[in-house]
Amino acid sequence: MKNGLCASTAVLVLVLASALLTPASAADLSIAPIYKAPPAPVATWTGSYIGVSGGGAWGSAVVRNNTTGFDQTPRFDLSGGLVGVTAGFNVQNGPFVAGLEADTSFVSKSGSAVDFPPNGAFSNELKEQWLSTFRGRVGYSQGNWLIYATAGGALASVENNLVGPAGAISDKQWHWGWTAGGGVEVKLSQDWTAKVEYLYVGLQDKSYFNPAPSASFPAGQQGARLDDHIVRVGVNYKLPWNILDSFYKR
Repeated sequence: MKNGLCASTAVLVLVLASALLTPASAADLSIAPIYKAPPAPVATWTGSYIGVSGGGAWGSAVVRNNTTGFDQTPRFDLSGGLVGVTAGFNVQNGPFVAGLEADTSFVSKSGSAVDFPPNGAFSNELKEQWLSTFRGRVGYSQGNWLIYATAGGALASVENNLVGPAGAISDKQWHWGWTAGGGVEVKLSQDWTAKVEYLYVGLQDKSYFNPAPSASFPAGQQGARLDDHIVRVGVNYKLPWNILDSFYKR
């Protein structure tokens, strides 16, 4: 009898233990929920940005006598470097990108030439010191790459130094002009891009030393014209806010 009671008790204990352990075992054997990574953000060129750029500049210039209309110097070369800041914004529609960009650069471009006779004792030096451009951009995007063309206006600060037997005189003027070129830009991340671009800049004629500062110099209504070829690289940072946000929220 005792043996039967003990056996029954043992069976009851095993049944209760199984019942208590079953939920825990079921939980242990259940399949963990599958983690789904959020979809990667779609790369877009839409947005505002700021950046820095630098490179080389070269070109040519000529000094002209405004009274006679003839060149006062032979055409001579200028070269130097430039470094500056950039700001702009893009709007993307499918693979097509359009935008506006402005930049201002410090320039160290210079060159000089001796005047033609009868003023062969004099020489003219031109120094381009600042250059700003204001351009539209249109491009085609493929993945993280953007190929674009650009064109617009330009403004440059130029110094003309005239050196002769009596000493040297200097005059500074601002030249308006136009610019056109193109480039390639690539996304390094969601916020950073790098670019390389070429620009041609054509600057207007401008008069210097008018009126002539001294009878010792053959200046007086002297004009200068110059142009630029620019190759530069740059890095842009996409701003967390967009100047077009208010437009899109309407």
